[in-house]
Amino acid sequence: MPVIEYHMDTKSAPVVFLNTDIYWALSMKFPKASTPDSSSFTDWAYRELRQGIITGSIPGGFRLVETALASRMNVSRTPVREALHKLALEGLLYSIPRAGYIVEELTDYDIQDMLTTCTAIEQIAIQWAIDKITAEEIERLEANLKKTDEVLKSDSLEAMMDLDTEFHQIIYKAARSKTLFRISQMLSDHTLKFRKACIHIPEIARRAGEEHLEIFKALQSRDLIRAEKAIRSHLEIVQKDILDYLQQVRQDAFVTGDTGL
Repeated sequence: MPVIEYHMDTKSAPVVFLNTDIYWALSMKFPKASTPDSSSFTDWAYRELRQGIITGSIPGGFRLVETALASRMNVSRTPVREALHKLALEGLLYSIPRAGYIVEELTDYDIQDMLTTCTAIEQIAIQWAIDKITAEEIERLEANLKKTDEVLKSDSLEAMMDLDTEFHQIIYKAARSKTLFRISQMLSDHTLKFRKACIHIPEIARRAGEEHLEIFKALQSRDLIRAEKAIRSHLEIVQKDILDYLQQVRQDAFVTGDTGL
């Protein structure tokens, strides 16, 4: 039985997610390991755990115990230990001696800090991409917007997160900076579960599509001032949407008495 521990930050209430599968470690079905290559086991365990953390399936405050995970994932303790250590180095977990690892639980300040940094980084990307973006990349952005429009007209918004991520990745790649792209990916992963929670709200998804169109038009015309204004406005709205969403979740949980934990 996994141990659930939540730590209250004195400056800010912890992030709460409703309908989160708190018993992920018990309910997740892992394929039986079939290769003797221990490095492959480590990579696989790392990918599975990392995906669970960044998507919110493994929530903040959840304690991950090496022995329990190794048993559940059908691998030895060594690859699990190495995977957990790697995730801790990324800042997704922190270690408690003789107790295991705890999934990092972000405060509102942490989230705002990351999103503000995202805004600054993406403005740099826009500045560098404005003269470097190719006709092919412009076409890819246009194709992305067409797919986004189709999704917005459908009854399902499941594809919106992937389309949103793809749109911004095209811009980062157009900046032609490996360092900038690597930083952007780290920030994107750390904020994924928050962005994912909001993008499925119809009003937010529709507005994101409109804002992406404005960014596209600015890039297409190579208008730097317009592009900087569009990306700054878009990401400031994203930040507000996420913080408002988290506040509403906590209020709903307080009213119903359901913490979602």
